[in-house]
Amino acid sequence: MKNNRTNENVYIPLSGKIEEITELTGDVRLFKVKTGASIDYVPGQFFMVSFWGAGEVPISVASLPEKNGTIELCIRKTGVVTSAIHSLETRQTIGLRGPYGNGFPIDISKGRDVVMVAGGIGIAPLRPLIKQFIKNHNEVGKVTLLYGSRTPDEIIFRDEVEEWEKAGITVVLTADKGSDKWNGSVGLVTGLWPEVRTGFKRAVAYICGPEVMIKAAMRDLFFLGMPDEKIITTLESHMKCGVGKCGHCYAGPKYICTDGPVFSYREIKNHSMLIP
Repeated sequence: MKNNRTNENVYIPLSGKIEEITELTGDVRLFKVKTGASIDYVPGQFFMVSFWGAGEVPISVASLPEKNGTIELCIRKTGVVTSAIHSLETRQTIGLRGPYGNGFPIDISKGRDVVMVAGGIGIAPLRPLIKQFIKNHNEVGKVTLLYGSRTPDEIIFRDEVEEWEKAGITVVLTADKGSDKWNGSVGLVTGLWPEVRTGFKRAVAYICGPEVMIKAAMRDLFFLGMPDEKIITTLESHMKCGVGKCGHCYAGPKYICTDGPVFSYREIKNHSMLIP
């Protein structure tokens, strides 16, 4: 049966078996996890991922839902919990609670050009959105992805870029610091606006990455004429419960876990959530 959550009790995780682990960079791995139950979720939502004895962390989905209950999670090794998960091997299990939060509003992109802006591991939540636009390419206009990383070696899903381009996505990559083997752009991702061949006033933007990048991208898009409600981003927070009970992600009148993690620039400005 298809459910919109892994378990009726929001505090009890569902067991998921790791089917495949792909090393994307030195500290980022893609985990393909099978739950055995079909779970309905949308790009932008997240799961609370746990490993017994280590703890629990919020991880955005990096895939579209499949009938067999397979979920892909892109996890960077940054702390105790993520380090414990990185130590696991295939056929071992992790806990999953969710999906939680709201997803990217896709309906607002119908008939419009789309600009996606990603920084670092921020490409992970945008990956299912890219797949969604490829799947329903007739519903949107020109789709452009601007993706920046610290170094060329830290570009995540680099092997999929050619596939995205063949499907009609315009992809522009940049690195803060180049290398001898790097022929792409060098500099901040927010310096790539001239590469976007679209009218910003009638386009929609989806942004995900470090907070400083999100701030800069949203402000730039505002000054380029994009309406506040068409500038969409995801916000990160130190979430503990995922269901608005613990208060760790309280931001003014909003909870990042239940009211977000996806917000429009208009919402963020009105509630002073991110931009002063």
